[in-house]
Amino acid sequence: MKDEEFERLLKITRIKLTTTEREVIKKDVDEILGYFDKIEKLHVERKPAYQPIDVPTRMRKDAVKKFKDPSLLLKETETYNSYVLGPKL
Repeated sequence: MKDEEFERLLKITRIKLTTTEREVIKKDVDEILGYFDKIEKLHVERKPAYQPIDVPTRMRKDAVKKFKDPSLLLKETETYNSYVLGPKL
């Protein structure tokens, strides 16, 4: 992995590392990417997946249920204009 790509990865993930941690993590990431390169080079005969026992797909019926009092659902949830607030990414 190029240094620019690694720096971008750290920026995207908002991870702050010391110089020593950067070297160790970059080495680990390079090693992991190397394993993916090895896997891509494998020549595997493609056969369809096989399951010895026929398992039928069971679909469940979805039913809409209304809450009697929606305010109870949102009582301890952080909201803004009746929208549930999630964590910042």
